[in-house]
Amino acid sequence: MSSKVFYSTMQNKGLQSPLSKITRLLNKCDPKSKYGSKQLVAVKTHFGEYGNTAFLKPVYLRPVIEKLKQLKCNPFLADTNTLYVGMRTNTVDHLHNAFLNGFNYSTFQIPVIIADGLRGENSLDIPVDGELLDHVKIASDIYNADAMVVVSHFKGHELTGIGGAVKNISMGCASRQGKLIMHSTSKPVVHKEKCTSCGLCAANCAADAIVFGPKAEITEACTGCTRCVAVCPESAIGIDWNESSDNTQRKMAEYAKAIHDHFENKIVYLNFITDVAPTCDCFPANDTPVCPDLGFLASTDPVAIDKASFDLVAKHSPDGIDPFGKIYEEIDPIIQLKHAEKIGLGSTSYEIKMVK
Repeated sequence: MSSKVFYSTMQNKGLQSPLSKITRLLNKCDPKSKYGSKQLVAVKTHFGEYGNTAFLKPVYLRPVIEKLKQLKCNPFLADTNTLYVGMRTNTVDHLHNAFLNGFNYSTFQIPVIIADGLRGENSLDIPVDGELLDHVKIASDIYNADAMVVVSHFKGHELTGIGGAVKNISMGCASRQGKLIMHSTSKPVVHKEKCTSCGLCAANCAADAIVFGPKAEITEACTGCTRCVAVCPESAIGIDWNESSDNTQRKMAEYAKAIHDHFENKIVYLNFITDVAPTCDCFPANDTPVCPDLGFLASTDPVAIDKASFDLVAKHSPDGIDPFGKIYEEIDPIIQLKHAEKIGLGSTSYEIKMVK
């Protein structure tokens, strides 16, 4: 069965604000039936790594927040700390990064919350019936919200081919330990040439899994929480990014289904096809967009909205074919959508409904 995907282009012959289009798209998803008075509603987005300029423009979030306020909700902006070491590794740096990129209280008059705690340790273990996973590790403040609006910048991705709604509610809602599970099949690794044996990693290891001889070594007692990655002042502990793209995408789909099922009918997805960079917004820089700005989409089906976004980008790229496939020849980004459809997250079959 086809899912409805509402679409509004960037064409603006009547000189109406693009923000009004976003409001109309959101209204098509019947927000009154999903969000209510005093509900704590997570507006899940990606704040972009400092130095990147392709991330979602903060002003595009304003119609979403205003609608939630009209419905007397208590919305908050939410993201989670990263697995890699950068400007968003811990909550303090992450909030500083978000504020520099325009995601702050003075812009929206709502709180900004890093949903998995100071160093990514606030995590809930949620059982799932997946093909690859029997549990997922979700950021606590995401899971404990009453409802969610998922606002995603659709772009390319160096590991999964594309990044849209499915990636935003899987990788983007997982705790650091959950991100490790999706990215790797092993515990963190010590780059001994960088290690100074300061002992900070061992002092912060809840599993007592780090010993010295003379450099730090991670034993089999490691539970994969990756707190050591976040606290090491020399960036001497890293991730073995050894999981295949295919399996990372399948794991993402199973994480995404856990989030989608948890919120049931209290979740809406918005994809913005603007500044479509070939790489993730996690990079501290960005390349030339692979297609023109195409507009905004809304749906209650994360699979359908990502497939529609992918098809639109392919259709409007310079030669009319998938531009991400030319960049990442070994990656099939549709794997995440097909697996998501297989496990009941949504449908790759969709019907576009134009909204002016």
